Parts: sequence; structure tokens; C-alpha cells
Amino acid sequence: MRFRSYAFALLAFAVTHTVMGATEQEYERAGLEGIPFKPSDTDRAIHDFDSPHYIYVDRSVIISHKTSASNDRHELFLYLTGTGGSGRTAIRFCRYAARDGYRVINLMYPDEIPASVCRNDSDPKAFEDFRMAVIEGGKTNRITVSRADSIENRLIKLLLLLKRTRPREDWGQFLSASGELNWEKIATGGQSQGGGHAALLGIKHRMARIIGTGAPKDYSIALGKPAAWYSDESATPKNRFFFLNHVQDFQGCTPGQCLENIRALGLEQFGPPINVDNVSFPYHHSRILTTDYPGGKKLDSKTAHTAGISGANEAVFSRVWQYMLTEAVR
Repeated sequence: MRFRSYAFALLAFAVTHTVMGATEQEYERAGLEGIPFKPSDTDRAIHDFDSPHYIYVDRSVIISHKTSASNDRHELFLYLTGTGGSGRTAIRFCRYAARDGYRVINLMYPDEIPASVCRNDSDPKAFEDFRMAVIEGGKTNRITVSRADSIENRLIKLLLLLKRTRPREDWGQFLSASGELNWEKIATGGQSQGGGHAALLGIKHRMARIIGTGAPKDYSIALGKPAAWYSDESATPKNRFFFLNHVQDFQGCTPGQCLENIRALGLEQFGPPINVDNVSFPYHHSRILTTDYPGGKKLDSKTAHTAGISGANEAVFSRVWQYMLTEAVR
């Protein structure tokens, strides 16, 4: 209850000071702590998975009166949590992305059912259909998501609210004139299930960048191979995809199967897998990054699964985060 009270106190602060006027220092401080927005407050048709989205923004970077704004990327970073997570996960990563010049949204979405429920299905499109139901809204034999509850609608409605209530931060640039998502100005990433959604979004839309940790995990046990969608023509150039995985992570599929998934995406053309424990920044510009941190120790799979995005490991992986967020792409 203490966390819930604090979160909504921040929301009250944001709304009140938008109306009454806050100092720029107060805006900057709130923007890096994360400001909550309840999904149902952006769209009355949203009823489920209603814990807050969080936005992160470093106004000292993107508001030009204080600096030249040369570090403003003019890109949105959409972060998608893993199964059972909330919009308050990966706080330090989101804060890091904001300081790198992104406007950041950690989006709450229907994440209760893992995509791994599809791994024993014989339909080659089972994983893709599951994920597209979450992304766009739809129904499969595994999941039903309304259009209102979909990732796309939730993101659009939040951006419309931010465009109206925080105009100096220019959230409207991520929407087209018709109110659709301006995909090419959006980078996306996530942990586990969220990383898989990010990868499929990159296949479907030309996006600024794709990042996954503990992902992608769509390996079909029934068919003995990676999900079919990995081999689809990609709207996003493949050199914009980046993945970090722990070699002791067996969640969803084995480390070997996860590597098969990444190979099916065609990322080895940019170099072989690089262990970031032994190779320094910029990791030979590989798109396939691995870790065994802390090394020499047997980890349980769940701990390994989240190691690369854990705030407790910021000092270890911050340079990896910086690489994935800022490596030059065409």
C-alpha cells in the first residue's frame, strides 16, 4: 500500500503542477523518478491490467532552453515488461534511456499469460497469432485481448494524453496526422515476453531500434525449430536488433534454442555472439550479446533470466545498455 500511495502521489504532483506551474527543476526530478498514468484514465474502454504506465523524460536533455538539445534523439523508447510484470519494472534502465535522449514509456499491457503456452502447438503461426492478439487486439485458442486493451491502443491513448498535458516535451511527434503511431520514430524493447513482442513489432513495422533481454524465446517444441515469424521479411533493418541473454537462462526455452531463434532472425551477419563479461564496449559491434554474470556460480534460471535488466546490476550492465540504446544504425 505504501508503494501504491507513493505512485499516485507522484501522479497528483504531475497533474497539479501541470495546471499550477512547476519549476523546471521539479519537472526534471519527477521525470527521472517516473511519472505514473493509469491506463483507464487515458481511455474509458480500458478496464483490465490497469496498474499505471510510467513515463521517464530528462527535460535537461530535450528542452532546448537549458542546453542545445543536441542529445535529444527525437525518438520514443517503448519498454515492455515480461510476464506478470508492471509498468514499474526496469526503472534504472528506463531512467538510463531517458538520460540518453529518449522519451521513455514503460507500458502496462495484458502480460499475464506467457507466450510459451504456444510451444507445444503444431500450428507454425501459433506464436505470431498469440503476440499479435496482444499487440493489436484479437482472439486465439490461447488468449483474447480487446482492441482497447492492446499494446497499440494503450500507447496511442497515452501519447494523446501526453501531447495534450505535456506539450513542451513534444510527445505528439510519435503520432501521425491521422492519430496512428509514427513507428519509425519509435524504438522498443523489453524483457522476456516483452522482448519477444518488441522483436515481432520490428518485423511488422519499420522501427528505430529493437532491444531484448531474456529474449526472444519463441521456440516450437512441437515442430523442433524456431517460430516461423523469425524468418519473415523484416520491415526494420536487421542491424537495428540487439539481444542480451544469460547463458544460464532456461526460462521459456534453453539457451541453445534461444540462440537458434536469434540465428533465424539473421543477426549473425553482424558478428558472432559476444560474451560481455570478457569483451569491452562496443563488443565488436555484435547484435548477439551474452553474459554469465556473476561468473563461476550456478544461478537458478529465474535469476539468470532477469540479470541483464535488473537494477541491482546497473553498474555491471550500464555500458551494455548504452551500447544497445545508442550504437549507430542505418
